[in-house]
This record gives sequence, structure tokens and C-alpha cells, in this order.
Amino acid sequence: MSSNTATSRFDPAGFKLIREVLRSSGLRGSGSDASSDTKRDALLFLSAEFGRGATTKTALLNSLANRKLSSAPESLDLKPRGSAVDPWQDEARR
Repeated sequence: MSSNTATSRFDPAGFKLIREVLRSSGLRGSGSDASSDTKRDALLFLSAEFGRGATTKTALLNSLANRKLSSAPESLDLKPRGSAVDPWQDEARR
């Protein structure tokens, strides 16, 4: 038995579907501006989603879009450096 469970779990059609989703979302191919880390993370994420039952192109694209939205810096409400309240400033207001 292979130690790589991901490859033994998916058939060639599943890999083809994941490649197609990556390509259509700009995360595969020579024209992609995404970093290697981003591409690898998307591949791992889509592989996991496929394994959980998202087996259509639409379902995988929606999963990827939702992941991008939930991990966007704007959704985390991050403040630029220097705009946060220092603890000593906060204590002075009490």
C-alpha cells in the first residue's frame, strides 16, 4: 500500500478537475502571477475539499472563493502599524 494516501484516493478525473479549477482561478499555468506557496496551498486545499465531497467544478470554485474571502486581510479588520492603541494610552483613559 502506498504511503501517499492523497494519490491513492483520487482517480485521474479528480486530478483533472482540480487542475482545471486551479487554471480557471489563475493558480495554474505559466501566465499565473501567484506565488509557488499560494499555488501549493490552493492545490492542497482543493484536494482536501474534493476528498470531503466537493466533486464538481462549481463546488470547488465556490470553496476556493469562500476560502479567499475568509482569509483576506480586510476581513480580519487589521489596523495599520501605529494605529493601534498602546496599553499605556488605554490605561490613561480609565
